[in-house]
Amino acid sequence: MVTNSEAKGIKLYLERLTHPIRGFNFKFTDIEYEIKNDGKLKLEYDLHIQSKVKDISWLWDYFNCKSKHIVEDACNIVGVSFGHVLPVAKYIYVDDFESQRYGGYLSDTFTKKVINDITRTAPKQITTNFFCGGERKNLALNVTYEVSDIYIDDGIQADVSVYCSQVLVNGEPLENIPQDLAETIVGYIQEDDSIRYPLDDIIWPEISKYMDLADCEIWTRVYVYIRNIGDIEVNDFDYTNQSTFSSKLCDFISGDY
Repeated sequence: MVTNSEAKGIKLYLERLTHPIRGFNFKFTDIEYEIKNDGKLKLEYDLHIQSKVKDISWLWDYFNCKSKHIVEDACNIVGVSFGHVLPVAKYIYVDDFESQRYGGYLSDTFTKKVINDITRTAPKQITTNFFCGGERKNLALNVTYEVSDIYIDDGIQADVSVYCSQVLVNGEPLENIPQDLAETIVGYIQEDDSIRYPLDDIIWPEISKYMDLADCEIWTRVYVYIRNIGDIEVNDFDYTNQSTFSSKLCDFISGDY
């Protein structure tokens, strides 16, 4: 149970200090509290966030999360169990502007850096294996990348379009690929997360320079879409298992497709 004096102590801690965390300063204002019949404390407040770096990217979810961490610090100082406190951010203002709930801001500098790093460092060839009569063969796609969108949705997400200029089997070009085989190739390879992992590692360290996202279980993710196989535009496909993928490729190579 939280007492009135303990609630006042938490309120004083929050409103009398500026709380610096990484790239931002947190200030609590308009704090209101109510001790419920069950003895738990409902604590409502506005947050005023001041960025330490000009034109910095941020997320509403991050500020909301970190404010609860600061409230937990206040509880520890006063001697109250954080489990007995319900913190609620009413409004969040960032550099004097009200933030849209669950929204945020991605600066041009951040966006350009991410786009440049993805297009520059992403693997220029995607490889996988298939089997013909027990013989292992290598399939390779020569590709280029285009970042079609970077946006905020449960973290920071990016949509990346992948364009395949050539398909190789054991280093030799695979030519005259029909539409349905192209869809099979995309359906199988796009299910393989290995083409996404190198790109996920680009956004996370860049945004984590300013925010401790992991402490708030906020993630970054890249969604990869293979748009074509050679001259064939691929808009429709089904995820394909290894057996189907290998079977169709083998049939095509042997002329039985």
